[in-house]
Amino acid sequence: KSQGEENEQQPENSEKSAYTLSGFVALGYEVVWARILAVFTLDAVFSFSIMLSTYLLGLTLGGWIGAGWMRRRRARLADFAGLQMALGLAGLTTLFIFSRFSDFALEDVFGVYSVNNLILYEYLLGFLALILPTTLLGLLFPVVVSLYTGEEAGAVGRQVGRISAWNTGGAILGSLAVGFWLIPWLGLQATLIALGLVNLLIGGGAFWLAGMGRRNWWLIPAASGLVALLLILARPSSLYLGFRQGPSEHMIYYGEGVGSTVAVFEVPENNFKVSFVNGRIEVPTDEISMRAFRMLGHLPALLKPDAQRALMLSFGNGIATGSLDTHAIPAIDAVDLSAEQIKAAELYWEENYNVLRSPRLQLHVEDGRNFLLQTPHRYDIITTDATHPSNTSSWALFTREFYESVADRMTPDGVFVQWMPFHSLLESDYKIILRTFAVVFPNATLWYTGGSHTLLVATPQPISEADLARMMRMVEQNPIALRDLERASFVRAYLAMETATLHAYTGDGPLSTDDDAFFLPFADDVEQIRQQVIAAQSAR
Repeated sequence: KSQGEENEQQPENSEKSAYTLSGFVALGYEVVWARILAVFTLDAVFSFSIMLSTYLLGLTLGGWIGAGWMRRRRARLADFAGLQMALGLAGLTTLFIFSRFSDFALEDVFGVYSVNNLILYEYLLGFLALILPTTLLGLLFPVVVSLYTGEEAGAVGRQVGRISAWNTGGAILGSLAVGFWLIPWLGLQATLIALGLVNLLIGGGAFWLAGMGRRNWWLIPAASGLVALLLILARPSSLYLGFRQGPSEHMIYYGEGVGSTVAVFEVPENNFKVSFVNGRIEVPTDEISMRAFRMLGHLPALLKPDAQRALMLSFGNGIATGSLDTHAIPAIDAVDLSAEQIKAAELYWEENYNVLRSPRLQLHVEDGRNFLLQTPHRYDIITTDATHPSNTSSWALFTREFYESVADRMTPDGVFVQWMPFHSLLESDYKIILRTFAVVFPNATLWYTGGSHTLLVATPQPISEADLARMMRMVEQNPIALRDLERASFVRAYLAMETATLHAYTGDGPLSTDDDAFFLPFADDVEQIRQQVIAAQSAR
């Protein structure tokens, strides 16, 4: 061929397909590993960054090793094949590494809980699980570049660009297909096994191409396949429950979906249920938690008895929505990111008053803020029951921009109620959220139902004693509300801080915005906050 024709030579279709599939698997691994690691970490605002930086560290390390390797000699197709085989086996071994995480907690490693130790601990988990397979992924790139490029500078640039494009295209498809199709269809563990098998098939095909005409070319693929089979047969449990030690006889539901892993446990003799969403406790039915859920549903309906349309953001297992529905509001929209949580709500039918069968309820599997931006409706009542502010899926429901979106979708005389936990939260962060809420909603009040549960309430006018007396009469006339709240007088008793007291407590200071919301998962201030809230409640 002429020099120009040689420079334009493309890799064979099989070779391009192999590296495209390699990119598919690489990003597919990242999606699965991120989902599994989220169950064993706090899934705080920094947790994904920790996982991603560990992933990139492995790629960087592998790239350095591969660059040094390729300076000494040109790559062979057998090198690519061997790396694919090793990567497939390394991917399968992560199943066993993840299964051991439940055997030790942060305190077992560092002794003392602190934010710094928590970050180091999450780095340790990510390093243990990901460093070997990601280093192998990093090794692949210099090997592929050496394998598919010529000696001339122009040819190298074109060939690297082309092969990178094929690999990146595969990576895009891998992240989409694994996250939105394979995990909901196969589950986390089976998806990880499938990705490992793809690596082994790529490696086997490459060994076949490299070994055509040679004896015993099949020995390495056969040995790798045998090891993979043994790993698959010996695989640990496919249930990812965080630091819970196995499912036990009390687990009544387990589901893995696009964005969440949900498990529900029930102890019938104690009349107790609890959900674990991505490894974190949600919706426990203990007395204190149920009191908060009930109040979250009943309070806005008592404040706005003529409501025609209500919105519940973060439906969860539906207890607050079920309480709200007992007031016969004609239309209730309920939104939750997790379809698995909504499925699990079927198991809470007693606690949520079978709200999933209510003709007034319309469910939406959607992001709460996105729903607010798209809905054509205005609401007399908006309620949020999001998880903790430090959680990656919830922090955006505690910012000024979110509160302004809520205000924009409320009717002029509408009511907004938000569950506001203060466990694992610095008092300064707690005050920032309260202060931000009060800036957007000038008539804000704070209610306390016990434990670490407070409710932020926004009303069009200040709440008067006459309003409280009217609400107590409504409770007395509503058998379900009276049973849920135990006493009508608790409506007045739960009010902890009126508007002026709330402003005095929060004082002047920074606000929570989308650009700088960062709530540390701290544990030491819970008693301090509780005493402040109880003191204000007693002073009333």
